[in-house]
Amino acid sequence: MVYEKGEEVEINIPEVMNVAEILIDENVRLGKGNKVALRCCGDEVSGIPESEYTYEELMLNTNRAGNALRNVRLDVDDRILMIALDTPEFVFSFFGAIKIGAIPVPVNTMLSSEEYLYYLNDSRAKAVIVHANLAEKVVKIAKKARFLKHIIVIETEKYAAENGQLSLSALMDEASDELEPLRLSRDAMAFWLYSSGTTGLPKGVVHLQHDMLYSADTYYRHVLELNEADVCYSVSKLFFAYGLGNSTYGPFRFGSEVVLDPAVPDPERSFQIIEKYGVTVLFTVPPFYNRMLAIEDAEKRYDTSSLRLCVNAGEALPAVTYQKWKEKFGVDILDGIGTTELTHIFISNRPGRIKPGTSGIPVPGYELKLVDDEGNDVPVGKPGKLLVKGDSIAALYWEKHEKTKKAFLGEWFDTGDMYVRDEDGFWTHVGRADDLIKTRGLWVSPVEVESALLKHPAVEFCAVVQGYDENRVGIVKAFVVISKDYTPSDELEEELRSFLKSSGLKGYKIPESFEFVDELPMTATGKIQRYKLRLLERERAFGKI
Repeated sequence: MVYEKGEEVEINIPEVMNVAEILIDENVRLGKGNKVALRCCGDEVSGIPESEYTYEELMLNTNRAGNALRNVRLDVDDRILMIALDTPEFVFSFFGAIKIGAIPVPVNTMLSSEEYLYYLNDSRAKAVIVHANLAEKVVKIAKKARFLKHIIVIETEKYAAENGQLSLSALMDEASDELEPLRLSRDAMAFWLYSSGTTGLPKGVVHLQHDMLYSADTYYRHVLELNEADVCYSVSKLFFAYGLGNSTYGPFRFGSEVVLDPAVPDPERSFQIIEKYGVTVLFTVPPFYNRMLAIEDAEKRYDTSSLRLCVNAGEALPAVTYQKWKEKFGVDILDGIGTTELTHIFISNRPGRIKPGTSGIPVPGYELKLVDDEGNDVPVGKPGKLLVKGDSIAALYWEKHEKTKKAFLGEWFDTGDMYVRDEDGFWTHVGRADDLIKTRGLWVSPVEVESALLKHPAVEFCAVVQGYDENRVGIVKAFVVISKDYTPSDELEEELRSFLKSSGLKGYKIPESFEFVDELPMTATGKIQRYKLRLLERERAFGKI
């Protein structure tokens, strides 16, 4: 039987509380009010200036944001969709909403109007907080949003609120900086995130007040050992569960400093940020580590001596990436795995206990087990489906009852990830139990890509699966059976990519690799067996299990 329990830790969470008060106001009460909490790098493209806020200023601005939302009649349990870049206003709004008992719902800033309409209607959001340069996407569909009452705009030097929109800065200027946080049950709703599925629409993941504290007091306390001297910088954005923890509740719990970058991630810029702000803990994903490694003489051109730890999540970190980074910069990357449903990371390598190529060992406070398709335990050394237990698990998928029942199994959550545990106690990711693909830290549904590909006359059959590049980083891979009128070629590959792009498929979903084959593995009933192709790709990249 493969079952393992992380170290037991004492976590004290009040029965009645407001998590925003604990994470922010508590630092002021403990005498850290003058300590810098947030720095924003600014972004010329978006017209966002550099800025800096102490913990006291963070508390006062969070209070203003909460009062501003209350002043437009937003109240307990009202959902507020957030389409916001990584700026202090995101943080003020997110925790300001929580302070009044409202529910912030951050979503990806790179989506279409129709996708935002789905989120607005599914969450029944009464307001949306959106950066002004993205507001037009909401304005286009606002009349179709059944419950939307307010569009609240985060203004910048280049973009301002227009007719019919409210200005967040104006609302905050008129609001009091004194706010008594609404204290509710530790099990009250606090925030939502959205998680994609293999098929169907995104699922609203409902998180409770205690979830952030549990993640902070397990992973951030016992694995990263964050403290007041740390400066945290996450390349992964705030709308991701990974980025949200890295840039808010994790550091705030321990009085650390956070650096926010609203710009599009760029490896040169990241090195500049590390050097300028003295970053001690860097958070990003495998493709970005490889982009940073590709910067010639970066270790000589930039001062990275402030770094004490680097963190990876989102997808498995190849051992070769770890080794190259360690050799070049002399700093460990702690690989781990988390999910939107678990709030943050629950398996991780630890300082002084690292096995490259693995996700590590259980984070203190979490339990793991592996089962087969029938729910039976599997032995050490054999792959199985990963179940995890810990008190940061979400409550449910919003109005997705059947999906909730399949994933939330009493105290356990079915991650859908396939893992194997070795004799040394390290857990290694070997794929997905479903067909989802992870690339650039984002999920891709193969069904969507296949449907678009099949519209091209050259494609007779196709299967899209998790592939890997030369650095063993996850990519989208397409196996294609072409019709008799076409011949496999590099030109055909480019034609297919251009076709997918013109069809509206987002860039990260377009296959980076095509393989033309004579046939695809199928069941007796004619269903494509993607799992066989996934296994083939994994064996090509990593060898046999």
